[in-house]
Parts: sequence; C-alpha cells; structure tokens
Amino acid sequence: MNHALTSRDTVASAIIDVSLRSARAKSIYIFELGNLNDLMPKLEAEKIRQEFVRHNTPIKQITNLRRFTAWTENAELTQQNLAVKYVPAENFAITSEVLIFDNTVAVYRLEPEPFYFEQDDKSYADMLRSLFMNLWQVGDSLLLSADGSTLTKQYSPISYQFKELPVILYPAKDDGQLEKAFSRSKKGGLEKYVNSILEKDYTYYKDADVILAYVWNQESVPYCDIWKISRNTISDDSGLLYDVRIYADHEVTQDMGVASGNSSIVLTAEEMLLRELVIKDGLSFVAAANRELYPARFPIGYVPDESFYRVTTTPAQ
Repeated sequence: MNHALTSRDTVASAIIDVSLRSARAKSIYIFELGNLNDLMPKLEAEKIRQEFVRHNTPIKQITNLRRFTAWTENAELTQQNLAVKYVPAENFAITSEVLIFDNTVAVYRLEPEPFYFEQDDKSYADMLRSLFMNLWQVGDSLLLSADGSTLTKQYSPISYQFKELPVILYPAKDDGQLEKAFSRSKKGGLEKYVNSILEKDYTYYKDADVILAYVWNQESVPYCDIWKISRNTISDDSGLLYDVRIYADHEVTQDMGVASGNSSIVLTAEEMLLRELVIKDGLSFVAAANRELYPARFPIGYVPDESFYRVTTTPAQ
C-alpha cells in the first residue's frame, strides 16, 4: 500500500488486518499511541492478542504514557510476550501509532482524524527499527500486572499528625490483599491502627522527627513496619538516621526481617525526598511530610497512584 487511507471504516479495517498479519512475524516493534481497545472493539482486540500468544510473538512497545489501567484479560500476553518502555513526549512525541514488523511499516490513528499508511520496504523498515531501538535503550521499563495495568506495590501515602509527630503512612499493594485486614469503604482504619501502636510505644517514638509507617498484612492479621526517622546532628552528608520495629498486629516481631524489597523502595524514595526538602531546602519535618504537596519519586512502574480508601469519611483519630 503506497497511499494513505482516511475513511474511518477503511482505516479501522486496515488496522485489524495489519495487526493480524503482524502476529505471524518474528518480532514486533510499536510506537504505541494507546492500545488496541482504542482502535477496535475489545472483543476483536482480544482475538488479535490471542494470536500474538498463539504464535509466541515477541512485542516491544514504546509509549509516552506512564500509567495504564486494565485493558486485557489475556495474562499470557502481558506476562510473556509484551515489554513496554516509557519515553517522555518532550524527547519523542508519539502522535500516530507506528507498527514495524518484517519489511512492513504501518502508520495509523483514528483521532483526531482517521489516517492509515503502509509501506513494504526493507530499508525503510530497518531504518525505523534502528530508531526504535535507539529510543528503547534510553526508555524506562514499565512493569505490568496480568491485566495490563501499571504494576504498583503500594497505595498512595497518607500524611497526618499523631500528637506532635508527623506520620507518612504507606499501605502495601501486593498479593497480601490489604482489604483482608482493613476496610476500603471506611476511611481511617489504617491510621487508627498505626496510631494505636504509636500510643502503646509512645515513649520510644516521641523523640522522632518523622514516622514512616508501612502497613501490610498476612490474611486478616495486620502488620506494620514503623521507621523512626531522625535528623543526623553529626553529619547531614550521611543522610537521616533510622530505626525500625516490625509489628505483627500490636506486638514487636523478630521473625519477618527488617524490610522487604518493596518497603526498601519506599524507604529509599523517602530518604531522597527528605534529604532534598529538609537538608537542602530547610523545610520543617512537618511541612516535608506532606505527601499531597511533596510526592516522593519512585521508579517507573512503582509509582503509587491509587488511594486505598474508596470513599471519603471522617478519618479516625
């Protein structure tokens, strides 16, 4: 095909056709504008995805999107065939989808106006594959859940104060299913749990500059890693000072290790942010603990982007 299509029905039909043909390729490279659900009915898109799985076709995608919501029931595709990297739009803006496989390059979109162009030429395809791989090398990997949504390991943090202590609370979001221990329909349960621990051991925690709580669970039993964070009065160059207690319900446990990989990522993100806000910029710990105003920077694929609570009511005190 050496001319552009602009009729919406014709473009939609051409996108389905080229997607099916690409499933038989040795590999696929896509500058991704969205996903197939934006270009055709989801049932049709799922049939095409199953073809990718059936032919075991490796797919690499580059996108300007940092976050995906669920878009497929085909877990085999997202967990076995598909790799996705994020490239900022200011570095390379994707305004049309570009599909590269074998000697074929297809360029298409449905919005803001339908457009489809396809070229079968080895040199052209090799040139765009080379461009793709150069961008691929500098992109940030997106981790995907089975349903295609961006994988995160914690819910959005909750900032509040217990007595005079600023508290940053991270609810875990992983296979433990935190809702087995806390209600998502009644706000305040997480804070109430952490507060009860702080009250119980207040003599120990009262001299902290800030409290970092990571709440998780084993079935219906709540657990909490509570990090007591203090300013390093000897050397700011060494960062902040940390001590931690791990609680099974309300009792300190020595059986769970100091931290998991997920909570270590939270700890690192918080250390880097608090260094900047408190040590470099001179903010108070109370001000610096406000995560609505100052979100911590997480690796791509680990950025908290969902509240644990599904409704808004009065927080527990």
